[in-house]
Amino acid sequence: MKINYVTNVRIPTTRAQGYAIMKMCSEFANNGCDVELFIPNRVNADKIKEDPYIFYKVNKNFSINRILSTDLLANSGKFGIIFYWIDILSFIFSLKFLTKIRKRGFLYTRDFVIPLFFSKKNNIILELHDIPKSVFLFKFLIRKVSFFVVISNGLKNKLIDFGVDVNKILVSPSGFDPNDLKTDLDKFEARKFLNLPLDKKIVMYIGLLDDWKGYQTLLDASKGLSEGIQVVIIGGEKQQIESLKKIYPNVIFLGFRPYSELSINQVAADVLIVPNSGKFNISKFFTSPLKMFNHMASGVPIIASDLPSIREVANEKNCFFAKPDDSESFRTQIEKVLSDYDFSLKIADQAKSDVKKYTWGNRASEILNNIKINEK
Repeated sequence: MKINYVTNVRIPTTRAQGYAIMKMCSEFANNGCDVELFIPNRVNADKIKEDPYIFYKVNKNFSINRILSTDLLANSGKFGIIFYWIDILSFIFSLKFLTKIRKRGFLYTRDFVIPLFFSKKNNIILELHDIPKSVFLFKFLIRKVSFFVVISNGLKNKLIDFGVDVNKILVSPSGFDPNDLKTDLDKFEARKFLNLPLDKKIVMYIGLLDDWKGYQTLLDASKGLSEGIQVVIIGGEKQQIESLKKIYPNVIFLGFRPYSELSINQVAADVLIVPNSGKFNISKFFTSPLKMFNHMASGVPIIASDLPSIREVANEKNCFFAKPDDSESFRTQIEKVLSDYDFSLKIADQAKSDVKKYTWGNRASEILNNIKINEK
């Protein structure tokens, strides 16, 4: 099977989507597919110069085709939406008229704009992570898509509301790679590597500092925690971190760290936090957080926001829950988890067992099998 994976994403990137795209391309290839990844040939805004295959630790079993496109958005904060459309339209123009993607096989994309410019003959597979704001455009593109892959039941229900045939929708949550989580370092060594205190309980958040991620709730919860508990934040832009350091001097901000260090980061923690906000539909109903799967595989106790999206993979037997956007609830749960840590580790062990089925390899196999069934 030929898969033309098309995305208007800079790769490598600090955002989790780049990691997921590279992993899925590699796993599609592991399943016997001829995979070609089409991405814009733009300067990496995150100043990451590593080879994508090395940066994401994936086999070079698929090809990457960098497509000529403008890069206006990276060079100016003004006219954001206008520059976004110019950049993506230039990418699509080059894709259609200079590269000329072959109609053989499937066009796989996570970008809802892409199907607007291709025909049904391209056998379009759209992987959805959110519902576009433009209902008009979305209703138009639905008719062009052969099959939908969604990461949550919340997205599936939305598609059904839009009139999509339920047989053309596969719910396939995010995944993880067990090999990415291997490390020879113990907790003491991991903390020395990260320059973290050795004599405190570490409560850690790993991820972007976007509003819907709920990081602010953890920062507020950090005030009033018992002595000996240290909140650590990994991720965020430099400007964000500099500003937050002034407001929360009690919190350690490590900034962005490469995916190759993910296992070390998790090993260094006593508790891992997934504090998604309940104020945004993407967070409450649609998301399937990559960090949730990696955290479950780590063997470290997790405290997560009690939201329908999180409940699709987690439950009381493998996770501790707190009220979303409620710093006091998170503070209480942090104290509780650390006060009876032997019990908390049993819950973490269950998470480690439950997450085994959610590998990227299993996800790729399930998607390909359903595409083949839909073809018949």
